[in-house]
Amino acid sequence: MRSVGRALLRRFLKDERGQTAMVLLVMFTSIAGLAGMSIETGHVYYAYRLLQASTNAAALAAAYEMPAIGTSSSPSSGTAYYNLYEYSVETGEENATKMLTSGAISANFYCSSTTSGTLNVGCMIPTSGSCSGSASACNAVTVTQTATVPLWFGGLIGFKNVSLTSQATAAMRGGANTPWNIAVIMDTTKSMTDTDSGDQCTSTQIVCALQGLSVLLEDLYPCSLGQTCTSSSGVDPVDSVSLFAFPGLVNTTSNIDKDTVCKTSNPSTVAYTIPNTSPAYTPGTAPASNLMLPTGSSGDTYEVVTFENTYKTNDSNSTLNASDALAIAAGDSGVSGCQGLQAPGGHATYYAQVIYAAQAALSTQQSNNPGSRNAIILLSDGNATACATNANTSADACSGSADITATEGTLNGTCTSSRSCTNSNATTVIYPSALGECGQAVLAAQYAANQGTAVYIIGYGSETSGGCPTDAQYSASVTTNGGKWAAGDQPCTAMQAMASDPAYFYSDDGQGCKATSPNSSSLTKLTSIFRAITNNMTVPRLIPNGSS
Repeated sequence: MRSVGRALLRRFLKDERGQTAMVLLVMFTSIAGLAGMSIETGHVYYAYRLLQASTNAAALAAAYEMPAIGTSSSPSSGTAYYNLYEYSVETGEENATKMLTSGAISANFYCSSTTSGTLNVGCMIPTSGSCSGSASACNAVTVTQTATVPLWFGGLIGFKNVSLTSQATAAMRGGANTPWNIAVIMDTTKSMTDTDSGDQCTSTQIVCALQGLSVLLEDLYPCSLGQTCTSSSGVDPVDSVSLFAFPGLVNTTSNIDKDTVCKTSNPSTVAYTIPNTSPAYTPGTAPASNLMLPTGSSGDTYEVVTFENTYKTNDSNSTLNASDALAIAAGDSGVSGCQGLQAPGGHATYYAQVIYAAQAALSTQQSNNPGSRNAIILLSDGNATACATNANTSADACSGSADITATEGTLNGTCTSSRSCTNSNATTVIYPSALGECGQAVLAAQYAANQGTAVYIIGYGSETSGGCPTDAQYSASVTTNGGKWAAGDQPCTAMQAMASDPAYFYSDDGQGCKATSPNSSSLTKLTSIFRAITNNMTVPRLIPNGSS
């Protein structure tokens, strides 16, 4: 009996089936715990990246508005504190997320010697609010943001959340920013005297457009911080601006002054007068100088104001220099009855030539200012409708008034007589031509972009149907960085294709023309569009935390 009991005991001790189950249980529990820890670690890290991105954005946004700091207790639009809160993770703000709770943000505005010495951005007395502590002037901001991350599995071991802190420092705008040469091209055809619907402003379209131009000038940097912006030697320009308009103007001082010295009468305009095309123009190349200006017998021009940097007396000013020609042309002189740039019309729309003229002026300006960049900002509805004598009306070219003419020879896209269109150039759309006028503008803008110019396009009431009549049958067929263009396309498409980047095309949504880039599609007010363009050119910069 005793031997039987011993045998059963030995058999029980040798049976390992239960031990395997225990090992598996322990192993699966460990794996599940490690997996949970990995997921939670990734969750916290991702939340931290969101917090840091928000802090970076808040620091840059706050630095953008300096020296207008405002107050933390009552932030107002256009101040650093307003932007600071807007881009934080606090409840209801732009970067709020369910992954981060109890968000709080603070800022320290101080004078950084690194920013002054390396970036040439001097410390400035705030135009509103004050610098932190006892500092009377500042040029940088350090932003600190805290938030709580609710944990997914931490409650199982007694930790329901984790507190995070992030920090970012940004230098105020100005100083070492890339200098820009900016050619603004304004449509001043008769349609610009139409009253705006009220979406932009309660005045004519040209007045609404000039309000946007004023915002652009107010936000730019004409010279380095601490200098008085003058045209005299020893003052290096930062952002130089010129103003072009089409149709062209009679190039006399007394006529141009009607846009720049507060005259009350319209300046005299001229037709788009072009020499014959011998030698023939090759698309994608620089046109001969006589193909870039509306040169009639008296000598005409598209340039209303040549490149200058005296539109503000210094960079810290938020208002324009009332006596400056460019400020006056922008309608911002402050003098009652001073209208600024007017829209005399007199001729239809043809804007390929003015783009070539602006690019030629930019090239010269850039050579005089090494290290600078070029930009064109063109505002128009984009509907090219100029007429030519003996135009090929069978190809939808109009032949009313002589809006586009040749000084000698035969213009492309025209017939040898009013009744004969059998000549070889009657369907030629190569610039300059009475056919494919919108397509010619697209090619002109593409040429400028290929020269390194940033081409910003603002569609103001651009049509999505019934426009660009001379391109109905014959036009260029081209793909640009902004879009595609071909015969039969509409003004909205032309304007989009003219931009050197999809994000550089803006529209007021008039006539159903909408910008497609996420960065510009939400902007439909001209003042906001011009400000967005300025922001694209001049930005604050992140600098290392702890920069003295």
